[in-house]
Amino acid sequence: MAALFLFAAGCNDPISDSSPGPDVGGGDDDWVAALDELFYDAGIIVPKDGSIQDAVDAAEPGSVIYVEPGQYHEDVSINKPGIRLVGLTDGEGNRVIIGGPGKGGVNLTADAADSEIINIQDDSSTQNDLRNDAAGRKGGKKTCKVSRKKVTSEIAHYVFEVRLSDRPYDIVRLHRVVKEDRPNRPVRTRGAVFMLHGASLNFESVFLYAGTDSPEPKTSISYYLASKDIDVWGLDFAWTLVPRETTDFSFMQDWGVERDADHALAGLSIARLIRGLTGQGVGRLNLLGYSYGTGVVYGAAGRETQQHPILRHIKGIIALDQLMKFEPCGETTELRTAVCATAANLKAQLEAGTYHASQGVLLATLGGLAASDPEGPSPLPPFAGFTNYQAALLVGASEAAGNVPGWHFVSGKFDDPNVPIPRGLLYTQPARWFKAIGSLPPHQPLRTTYEMRACVCDEEDVTFDDYLSEIKVPILYLGAGGGFGTYGHYSASLTSSLDITNYTVSIQPPDKRMLDFGHGDITLADNAPHLMWEPLRKWLASHNRDVFF
Repeated sequence: MAALFLFAAGCNDPISDSSPGPDVGGGDDDWVAALDELFYDAGIIVPKDGSIQDAVDAAEPGSVIYVEPGQYHEDVSINKPGIRLVGLTDGEGNRVIIGGPGKGGVNLTADAADSEIINIQDDSSTQNDLRNDAAGRKGGKKTCKVSRKKVTSEIAHYVFEVRLSDRPYDIVRLHRVVKEDRPNRPVRTRGAVFMLHGASLNFESVFLYAGTDSPEPKTSISYYLASKDIDVWGLDFAWTLVPRETTDFSFMQDWGVERDADHALAGLSIARLIRGLTGQGVGRLNLLGYSYGTGVVYGAAGRETQQHPILRHIKGIIALDQLMKFEPCGETTELRTAVCATAANLKAQLEAGTYHASQGVLLATLGGLAASDPEGPSPLPPFAGFTNYQAALLVGASEAAGNVPGWHFVSGKFDDPNVPIPRGLLYTQPARWFKAIGSLPPHQPLRTTYEMRACVCDEEDVTFDDYLSEIKVPILYLGAGGGFGTYGHYSASLTSSLDITNYTVSIQPPDKRMLDFGHGDITLADNAPHLMWEPLRKWLASHNRDVFF
């Protein structure tokens, strides 16, 4: 079984209990109006210490380039069609100023058809004017839908939704969980992270609610971090938005890890833009991948090694209990062989025309039945003879085939180790486990599952691991002793990073690995905050500074 784990209004509409002001970037709370005015698409972000010309040179025709407020003493020549150069404005009214008398400015060449300069002051002009070359610039703009929900007195949850193309479900849905000093005004944070969920999950099921009705710092990793001044972002992969009733999945045929990496990078760009509009700066972000999301993180970071630094969004990597490769020695040889067999089976299904996996439907059914009728007999054929309560615990606490010895989602309580029927859970409340799996999205592309296993097997060619060895950003690996544990250390060693931290929570001795802290316990267990979330917070705080390179 694969590893587990909106409200919307137009950007120019009021959100929650506060309405944005009418001016673009003219006050503390009107960033939603600024976003609606200046957002065109996910694009290139130029920080104060970056070069606008570098961004133009690296951009593809038709790109959007967002520039952080500040003075840029450089000559900028746009010689590509369709470039939108967009100046941002901060809460204090500071704008983008390029050049000065004899100190540069902006020039559009004959090759810059349909290019626009928006909200930028060009001080090379004798009129010292504000360039706004697109009188009818609403054409071609994307819509960013924004909503806000106050969950505690200090912390708010925002959702941003952007359609990236006309293809089915080509949508980025972003989440932000952040502390505010008043509605719609985030505080200055002490670190930031952008989270990618795992297989058969979404942001809310694993990082936000995690088996509760109302998240709070002791039950929600995102609220825990936000309560300690970390700016938490996350993404719902597009496949989480596919309706349960869908029957034709031909559109998923080529939905693999690279597509999810595309969306993750677009999400990072949008998050940086919004952080800039809300006073956090436009610096790069640490990218966290949980379970399947780890492959997307490494794939996105590897791709960025082939790009000019001005195009990069990733400051650091956090791999949460998953691996890219097994070390080619000892017991891992047998484990890799098992993964290869699974990969071959999945490949055969793809070639036979099966493009989706619906384990989310099964898991949601198990969780719902366990919560509503725990003592009733399970109606699901694989669990004949068990109650609904037992069936849901079996899925959570049983050893998962084809992974690593003792691998499980949540650690169970067993009366007899020879009869592995759990009577409860060690670290996670059963009710939270049932509710968490009961809220999962129904569908996932089969190609994503195949490609991750093909990468681990290392006998099939996948593209998202091509540049693993060229990654140089800081890396944190967080493992669970009853999950992938220390097996995840090897993946980071394959990179060129000089800043690697490995941290694995192990509560039980090696001979009791089936009772150790599990893969899902990372976000569900009562003791997860001090065992897992606080080490993550400390790493984020210590890696808060963005170094432009």
